[in-house]
Amino acid sequence: MDELRAAYTSQRCSACGFVTEGNRESQAVFRCKARGCGHRDHADVNAAKNIKAAGHAVSACGDLGTSRSVKQEPVIRATGRTPS
Repeated sequence: MDELRAAYTSQRCSACGFVTEGNRESQAVFRCKARGCGHRDHADVNAAKNIKAAGHAVSACGDLGTSRSVKQEPVIRATGRTPS
């Protein structure tokens, strides 16, 4: 997912990624209109799945893997212990 916009999390199909306003049939009903998909779910559950997937795409600290995040406090400051 490129960018997560809250307005579209309940319009994006959590199964295939197709986005259209018509996917959200009502406050509670989601049904994907993409040809060949037809995924059905509660609209809020579908949105939660999209938000969860976006969270897995980026780590909580913003790291891309090998280096330490500049957003983290040094261990000594966060825990009061010197790192070993």
